[in-house]
Amino acid sequence: MYVVTGASGHVGNTLIRMFVEQGKADQVVAMIHCNKEPESLKGLPVKRVCGDICDYQTLVPLFKGADTVFHCAALISIVPGMYKKLNEVNYDGTLNVLRACREAGVRRLVHVASIEAIGDLCTGRPVNEEDGFNPEHAMIEYGVTKANAALKVVEEAKKGLDVVIVSPVGVVGPYDFKPSQMGKMVLDYAAKKLPAYPDGGFDFVDSRDVAKALLAAAEKGRTGENYLVTGGHLSIPEMMAMLEEVSGIRKPFFKLPHWVMTVAALGSEAIFHLFGGNPIVTRGSLRILKSRLKVCGEKTRRELGVEPTPLKKTFADQIAFFREYGMLPPETK
Repeated sequence: MYVVTGASGHVGNTLIRMFVEQGKADQVVAMIHCNKEPESLKGLPVKRVCGDICDYQTLVPLFKGADTVFHCAALISIVPGMYKKLNEVNYDGTLNVLRACREAGVRRLVHVASIEAIGDLCTGRPVNEEDGFNPEHAMIEYGVTKANAALKVVEEAKKGLDVVIVSPVGVVGPYDFKPSQMGKMVLDYAAKKLPAYPDGGFDFVDSRDVAKALLAAAEKGRTGENYLVTGGHLSIPEMMAMLEEVSGIRKPFFKLPHWVMTVAALGSEAIFHLFGGNPIVTRGSLRILKSRLKVCGEKTRRELGVEPTPLKKTFADQIAFFREYGMLPPETK
C-alpha cells in the first residue's frame, strides 16, 4: 500500500494519476482534508482518507500497513510574515510524519523537500546535492521551514529510518488545479494581465517529472540521499518568449528594472496583509528570480533514470490543461 500526503496538491495529484496509469489505483491511499472533495482528485478511482499532518493522532492509523509513504504535503507562501503557519505545516507536520512512520512500521518514506531548502549559495555554479540543506541560505520563509524539516529527515535517516528525499525546483505543468504561484503567473500571462515582467531567472521542472522521480526514489533511491529534480534554467525573458510561442499570445513589451519591481512588491505585500488575496510579486519572489539559481540534476538522471521533459512542452501542456478545465477560454488570443 502507498499513502500520499498532500494528495490534492499539484505534485500529489500528479503522483496519484501516475499510479492510476500504472494500474495501481487499488494500492493507493490519498490523504486529504475532509471539508470537500478536491477538484484535483475527481474521477480518480483511489481511496480517500481524512488526515492532517499537523495532527499526529490521525497519521498512525493511516500509515499502518503502508509499504511507502510519499510526503508531498506542504504550505507554500512567498509572502513575509507567514513563518509561524509555514513552520506548523512544513516543520512540525514533517516531525509528525517521521514519528508516525516509525510507529506504524512504514518500510520507506519518500520526502518532498525543495530547492529552497538548499537555497542560493552565491557560488556562481549550479547547486547540487552535496551543498546540503541550510536554512541560512533560504531566500524566503518557506525555504527556512523546508530546510529545517529536511535536516530532521536526514537526522532520522542516520538513526535508521529508511527515507529518501526528492527536491524539485520551481514546479510547473498540467494538473495545477489550485493553481500554484507559477500557475497563477501563466494564467495571468494568457489572460493578458501582465503588463510587464521582471528580470532574473530560475530553474523549473515539469510536475510529471517530479512524480516520476518520486516513484523512482521509492524503488531505487538510496536511503538518506537527496535527489534534485530540474528541467532546466530559464531567464524570465526566455520564459516570456516560450509562453508566447506555445500560446500564440503576445508577450508583454516591457521588462521592468529591479527597483521598480521592488516598489510594486512592497505595495503588493501591503495589500495582502490588509485585504488578503494572492500577490503575484513580493520581495521574496524577486529575491528568488534575482538569484538566477541554476541546479545540477545529473544525480537524478543517473541514479533514478528520470530525464527532464523539455520546458516548452511543459508550458504548452499547462496552458492546454488550463483551457481544458475552463480556467482559460478555449481560444484565448
